[in-house]
Amino acid sequence: MTREAHIQDVVMHGAGNRFLLHFGSTDPMKLMNLHAQLDGVLTLSESNEADILMHICNKDGSIAEQCGNGLRCVALHLVRSRLVVGNKVCVETLAGTSECTVDLLRNEVSVQLPKPNEGRDCCAVVGEAPECDFVNLGNPNAVFWVEENPMEIRAALGQQISEHDSFQKGMNVHFARRDDSQHATIASWERGVGPTLASGTGGAAVFVASGATSLRVSSQGGTLFYEYIDDGSIVMTGPANYE
Repeated sequence: MTREAHIQDVVMHGAGNRFLLHFGSTDPMKLMNLHAQLDGVLTLSESNEADILMHICNKDGSIAEQCGNGLRCVALHLVRSRLVVGNKVCVETLAGTSECTVDLLRNEVSVQLPKPNEGRDCCAVVGEAPECDFVNLGNPNAVFWVEENPMEIRAALGQQISEHDSFQKGMNVHFARRDDSQHATIASWERGVGPTLASGTGGAAVFVASGATSLRVSSQGGTLFYEYIDDGSIVMTGPANYE
């Protein structure tokens, strides 16, 4: 792509996560102030490694390494706008490259996420930390298994846990309830954003921590489907929509 400055910005959402897709060099925080209730700004530019480079700015101005719901929005927009040939898009982020396959009839995108890493060290956890499952998918995630309503527990504990002193780089915190062998419900408190309607990489972290081979993960914003492929990577499938 060589025409970023001439492509109009657009607001999209993936399972409720609301983003501005920006093709240019305007300060993301300036854009954030012009659009109400964004979870982030995705600045898109040329990449030497992929079809496009996605720079992720959170609501508070911090930079995120990865954004699963954002990847689906970017891939769908590039295919619908015919900025790439065919229905496959490779997107580069700070976490690496992700291959995306777009189903235009369903407004769905399947994204190959990085292979997960589990444990405290890969999520920059030090000292005495809350008891949970730590999963890195290019960004740090903590999964807390609960039996009650995840949204109620997030409201009570989300910010406190996300900002815990043991999390050197902050933490995306997900309160998850296992509903049956193939389904879980989550509520997420995302680093640099706060409570969100969904988290693509958060759902993937719940999937990894569940031990399942495939799993549907529902949040307030919708349901995403996760499964492993042969090399141990995760494929996430879910919707992307325009406003």
